Amino acid sequence: MKEITLCLLTSGLQPLLGAGEAEAVLGRPLSQLSRRLYLVSVPSHCAGNLLRALYDCVMVQEVVAAKAWSREPSAEAGFYRELAQQCSWGELEGRTFAVAVRKLEGFPPAPSTELAASVADGVSAALGGRCKVDLERPQVIVSLVVSRGAAVVGLRLLRARGDRYRLRSKKYKPYGHPASLTPEDAGVLVNLAGRRSPLLDPFCGSGTVLIEACVRGLEAVGLDIDRRAARGAYANLKHFSCDAWAHVVVGDARALPFRPGAFPAVATNPPYGRVLKGTGEPGGLLSAFLRECSTVVARGAKVALVRPAHLDLEGPWRAAREYSVRVHGGLTRVFAVIEVGR
Repeated sequence: MKEITLCLLTSGLQPLLGAGEAEAVLGRPLSQLSRRLYLVSVPSHCAGNLLRALYDCVMVQEVVAAKAWSREPSAEAGFYRELAQQCSWGELEGRTFAVAVRKLEGFPPAPSTELAASVADGVSAALGGRCKVDLERPQVIVSLVVSRGAAVVGLRLLRARGDRYRLRSKKYKPYGHPASLTPEDAGVLVNLAGRRSPLLDPFCGSGTVLIEACVRGLEAVGLDIDRRAARGAYANLKHFSCDAWAHVVVGDARALPFRPGAFPAVATNPPYGRVLKGTGEPGGLLSAFLRECSTVVARGAKVALVRPAHLDLEGPWRAAREYSVRVHGGLTRVFAVIEVGR
């Protein structure tokens, strides 16, 4: 089976969370090349579907079909000409291309234009001149991503827009909840849960997790003890045309009204930071939910949730993976992934 090697560039703020998110949607481990660069081999015939999944990874900024890489990058531009020249560039024969350079950590010091020219020379030399540089309307983008720890050259397959979640932010929703997640954080949770359907959010609030699940093509069910919040979540689902894919139920997360094994995935942001009327302390609420959760999730299900750093998960609910994210001041949130029955 023919495979292709993908290089993933993850967020500079949370590179490990980005790698974990990508591993969850790809269903395969990544190999770390440097702090922000990761490699993974995938079958060529399913690369298109995997790229669509990677586009929905909040923390993945760019994906390159890696042709060559080095763990000892040089400050000299000529090094990158040789790196490109050693590759096979059959896809570019008879086509036009341009080189995009992404320098991480300000390395190397050579200007990006000089690096791009060196890579372009290497590509042209490898093809014997049977390709042409076109900076205005290239048919293919050749990418060079380089940092002090690694350099990768290859074909750019994906570069995600940083503002692609803006129109689903709180300001555009008919109903706002004071503790709602950003679309980005909700998307991370859905991805960490493995993009499985149907997905349950037992503390759905304004429905942000449900919306992010729906735009990824998943069915979702939300639960909230607050009737007003449940109505607001449904209004938000309708506003984003997600109401055909998601349902909202009024109920208590400590007594889930669903059949056993109904859900292969849970993604949620349990209340914390204050005592909630009728639910008790946040830590007790989370423990009660997790005990109840075992009755409605399928064996092998993934539960992705956000918890404050001071609330630990213990016993059978100890997280398989955790990623700490500093929010502000003394508040640190932890994205935790629990694998049920493993």
